Amino acid sequence: MDTKDLKLFIEKVPLLKKKRYIFLTILYMVSLIALSVSFFYFINVIEWWGPLLSQGIISIIVTFIGLLHFRFAPRFRKKYEELAYQRFFYVFILPYLVTWYACFFHPAFITGEKLLPIWAQALLIVFCLLLMILTNIQIEKAGFSVVTHGMDVFTVFPEETTIVRGRIYSFIRHPLQFSLLMGGFAMGFISNTWMGLVISTFQLVPSLIIGFREDRELIARSGDDHKRYIKQTALLFPIRKLTSFLKLLFLGK
Repeated sequence: MDTKDLKLFIEKVPLLKKKRYIFLTILYMVSLIALSVSFFYFINVIEWWGPLLSQGIISIIVTFIGLLHFRFAPRFRKKYEELAYQRFFYVFILPYLVTWYACFFHPAFITGEKLLPIWAQALLIVFCLLLMILTNIQIEKAGFSVVTHGMDVFTVFPEETTIVRGRIYSFIRHPLQFSLLMGGFAMGFISNTWMGLVISTFQLVPSLIIGFREDRELIARSGDDHKRYIKQTALLFPIRKLTSFLKLLFLGK
């Protein structure tokens, strides 16, 4: 974690300089997690299709929050000025992160008849997790910060950063979503059930919709430059440049 990015994040959320508010923030996060877990539990036991319903609802909630946070960022900036991100963080970012990661981890907890032999299951889990880890490494090397970009500080204050391009971004425009998808598939293989594998694909809903919405935001910021970039790269899956993409991930070049 870059200390410079962490310092910037704390400057944007000055409440976190005080131990009492750190505790309250953790309590808020734990409450959101507990609410998500309870939701999954009570919906999943309804019938065999319960996990399909609960994962579908959470996917829609993630997408809805994601779309709203783009829409309201300028309003928060105008109303709260320097403290805009602090308000934004508690209203949008924490619920967004908790619900997305609830969608991410949920497939791992599905039980049922096993589909694959253990050796095949283990290989697929390792492969998906490896893709996730290698993608995150390349994201960081490209200049994307999990603390600032990942927490959407620059959605509220876009003038404080430049648009990240190059390296992995020359293949796919939204590698963070790709990373989460690979990790989500790993969760599906951990469950090793048909239901777990099916619902692990539900992350595609927010990944695609939010990805397209981010492109609209970046077009507003950089105009024709981003339009050209869209034509040259894939949203999530670099089918036409797959060999070069895998070479970057596994060989670093």
